[in-house]
Order: sequence, then structure tokens, then C-alpha cells
Amino acid sequence: MKIVVGGYIVSFPLGGMTWHHLHYVLGLHELGHEVWFYEFGSWPPYNPLKQYCEPDAAYGLSYLKRQFELFDLPPRWCYHAPWCGWHNMSQDDADQVLGSADLLICVSGVTPLHQIRRRPKRTLVIDTDPVFTQLRMREDQELRDYYDQFDAVATFGRLIGTSACDIPTHRKQWIGTHQPIVLKHWPVVPCESPKRLSTIGKWEHNGRHVDWQDRRFFSSKGIEWLKMIDIPKRTSWEMSIGMQSMPCLGREHFEAQGWRWIDPEQASADCATFRGFVQSSAGEFTVVKNLYAGVKSGWFSDRSACYLASGRPVVAQSSGFEQWLPAGEGVLPFDTPDEAASALEELQAHYARHSLSARRIAEEHFDSRRVLSDLLDAVI
Repeated sequence: MKIVVGGYIVSFPLGGMTWHHLHYVLGLHELGHEVWFYEFGSWPPYNPLKQYCEPDAAYGLSYLKRQFELFDLPPRWCYHAPWCGWHNMSQDDADQVLGSADLLICVSGVTPLHQIRRRPKRTLVIDTDPVFTQLRMREDQELRDYYDQFDAVATFGRLIGTSACDIPTHRKQWIGTHQPIVLKHWPVVPCESPKRLSTIGKWEHNGRHVDWQDRRFFSSKGIEWLKMIDIPKRTSWEMSIGMQSMPCLGREHFEAQGWRWIDPEQASADCATFRGFVQSSAGEFTVVKNLYAGVKSGWFSDRSACYLASGRPVVAQSSGFEQWLPAGEGVLPFDTPDEAASALEELQAHYARHSLSARRIAEEHFDSRRVLSDLLDAVI
């Protein structure tokens, strides 16, 4: 088929987010489909060299071109923004590609369909921020209208619509899915730092919260990280953390408790750098957003999936993922600091077994050939 993947790479040109989108492009390409990448710039692109957003998309465009070349992908991509026009394709050429496509997959719901003059035969949107999306829909008519435009809707909240998760579905048939990983690009290699666990991410999204069942939940990892601040004193693992937008005072407090600071943007400068960062660690220790911890949707991190594919075990705060993903070996969930400390002790005692299980879980559950084939079967 001819498939267009809609997402954002120019707008946020850092390796971790790029992998999130490129796994769809690479995975569908590996399955034999003709794949195109389409990005509509809804906000000025972030420039990591300057560390702010600006209308000039030169850095992001050069970055996107390099990432496609890195994986020998045909230059089938297009970037368009109201303030800088069309890049790599004309509007007429983009209209022809979109109009003749069998499927448009909008990753993370950032592609505005009203900007597309010729629609593909089928359209799919993937909600990668579950719970926040569904609860926000209760009062956001514009968001409901956006999702109503698509022929099919999928979500990383694999429990949504089941008895395990009682948030509203808005009468939509949410297709449960998760991050695909093109395994050949994530081989198991020797570990440079066999005693270090690491993670990177974003501290919080300011102003993003929802109320549910008389509680307020925040789109913030910071709230959950603060509960784990003394973990380095309870384990022999070297604990490393790098959170974008983390307050300087918060960083100092974490370092005082034994955490090793990582510059998250340097660790994720591009696809190769991010992969090297993941593979240089023995595994990942991470929390989830306060919203994911409080309302169990079954969400699982695309970054954590990359750790698993590299044979790096993941110790992760529960979001309900253990209800569909094998847990206990390779993936160790926790809810409380005491459970986190016990999981780290278990990982220390049986690391080799957990490492083998991590890769096996990736092969059985995150292989892009399986994840994307299942998704296409549900949509086409």
C-alpha cells in the first residue's frame, strides 16, 4: 500500500522523539509498503542548539534530511508550515501523494486534517497520551471534532474500553496498540556501564491537568520523581536521570541524594546518539506521569521499548501495562518506593536473566512487523 505517516520531527528534532515516529516509517517500509512522511508545522520548530522555538525551520529540516539518509530511506517527506511554506515537495505534489494514498496514520494526533486538500482512502489517528486525551474530550468539543474526522482511532492506552479502565470512551472503538520497534536497528551490544541505570524525559507539561473521580491528575513526571528521590541510597546501582525543564533547584536536590545528572538533549541529539545512550546503560529506571500512575490505562513508554529491544531491563512505575505485557522478568513494575527498591535488588541479583527476558519481550511484543501488521489488520 501507499501509506503516509503524519507526525513531527522538524518541530522537535531530538533523537528520542524522532525514533518514536521513524519506527512507523521504517517498520512499514520493512513490510514492503511505499511510505511517506508528512509534517504540518503547527508551532515554530524547537532549535536544540539555541534551546528555544523559532520560525526558522532550517535546523529541523537539515536534521530530518540527515535522519532519512542515515537509514537509507527514500526522500519521501514533506514539511509545511504557514510561516515558511512547503519543503521537499510542492503543495500540488503533496496533494497528489495524499490523495492517492491508501492510508494516513496520524501519530500523536498532530496532523490537522483540515489542512489536507485531498484525503487518503482511509485515515487513522493514534492517541499516544491516553487518559489525558479521553478525559479532556469531556469538555473540549474541538478535540472531539478532531478525532471524529478519522475513520479509525487507536490508543497507547491498551486498557481503555475494557473493564480494567473505566474512563469514558466517547462511544469510540479505541484500537489498543503500542510503540513498534524495528529490531534490526536495536541490536543487543556489550554494555559500557554495567552498573548504571538511566533515563531521560521531560519533567512536566505546565498547565496540563485533568480531574477524575474527585481527584486532580497532572501531566507531570516531577510529582512522581520526587517520591523516588532517595532511591540511590537504597540500591547499589548508579542512578542517572536527565529531565528536560527540570528546575535547577530540583536538580541540586536530586544530585545531593546521589543521582547522576545527564543532559537530556545531549543524550538525544539525534537517532544514533540516543541509541548509543540507551545501549551504554545496563537498563532503565523510570517513573510515569502522575496521570498515568493514577489512572491505569496500560500505557507503555516508547523509550522503554527501545531499552528492552537492546536487552536492557526496565524498572518502571506501573501504569497498568503489566496487565497486557509480561512482567516480573525483563520488565519490573512498581507502585511505591519500597517496591522500587525491591525491584532494583531483584535486578541486581539476577541481571543476566532479566537482560535475556528484556530482549525476548521486545521480540514477542514490540517487533514492528507484528505491531504494525496487527494495526493495519484492525484498520484496513
